[in-house]
Order: sequence, then C-alpha cells, then structure tokens
Amino acid sequence: ERDIVLIGDNGFAALELLAALTRHRITGITRLRLDAALYAPAPPRLPGTNGRPRTKGARRPNLSEVLIV
Repeated sequence: ERDIVLIGDNGFAALELLAALTRHRITGITRLRLDAALYAPAPPRLPGTNGRPRTKGARRPNLSEVLIV
C-alpha cells in the first residue's frame, strides 16, 4: 500500500518505459531538456514491405511548446 517513486537521470526518460511504469502504478521522475526531440513509437511493420524497419515514429512537440505554467 505504499507509493513507489523511481528517480533516474535522462537515460531513463524513455516514453515507453515511463508508460510501462504508470501501468504498474509506479511514478517515474526523470530529467529531460525542454528542447529534447521526442518521437512517437515506430509504427508496426506491414507485411510485404521492403527495406529497413523504422526506428522512430512521428515527431512530437517539444516540452517547451506544451509546458503549462
């Protein structure tokens, strides 16, 4: 019945990791620059496509653009 808070440096600032933590009711606190380039997860690879699979999805806005003051 305790709250779990994980504190890490910017190496732990992966959106997928933080989303997984919240699904398990764990709070993640990381340091992230306001001008960091954030991307959505890569879309699933469609069958029959050629070439190297994508590693990044669409670009998301910078934190400074969505900051609520």
